[in-house]
Amino acid sequence: MALRIFVALELSRPLKAGILDLIEEMRRRGLKASWSRDATLHLTLKFLGDVEEDVVQDVIEAVGAAAREVPPFSFASRSLGAFPSPRRARVVWVGAEPIQELWDIAAAVERELKPLGFPRERRRFSPHITIGRIRDPRGGGDIEDVLDGLAAPEEIVEVREVRVMRSTLAPGGALHELIAAVPLGEAAPEETPSGETSPGEAPAGQAPPGDGP
Repeated sequence: MALRIFVALELSRPLKAGILDLIEEMRRRGLKASWSRDATLHLTLKFLGDVEEDVVQDVIEAVGAAAREVPPFSFASRSLGAFPSPRRARVVWVGAEPIQELWDIAAAVERELKPLGFPRERRRFSPHITIGRIRDPRGGGDIEDVLDGLAAPEEIVEVREVRVMRSTLAPGGALHELIAAVPLGEAAPEETPSGETSPGEAPAGQAPPGDGP
């Protein structure tokens, strides 16, 4: 049986609250999208797709090896934007401060997973948090004007671990389950009880590296 797997960083409670407030304001301004929910807000380091169950432990160990290379760090959320551009928005995001540690952990994850058959991303890592997916760029008013009139919440996120996550597609949106939390700068992962799930939005399409389910 294959599991849909991604590797991510958890966000702080203040940042999640600020993003949810931002989403509500976008809704009030008429922007129509499939919006992320509290439980699915995260910063994706790598989306692996379908992974056979007997390979998942190897993935956890590879992520653990990557995490040992980077000490705990913090980053700030700073920008609001869209892929591929505000004028032709398909994915709305909140960007992370471009600090070296984010690139270090993303590069380490890529390197450690490559021997397991997961190819490196061809595009440059772009640290961001997906907050919404535009199904029809022509609907819901002028997307570019809405984005220009708003700002991202500015919050600090303390990063102490890297998470290996499972995403299960469901009619009401994806369910995200934490499989393992691997401490930065340490050796042993912490596995979570089975069945810990949370509701969220289903992914759609492929965005630049760092985007996920």
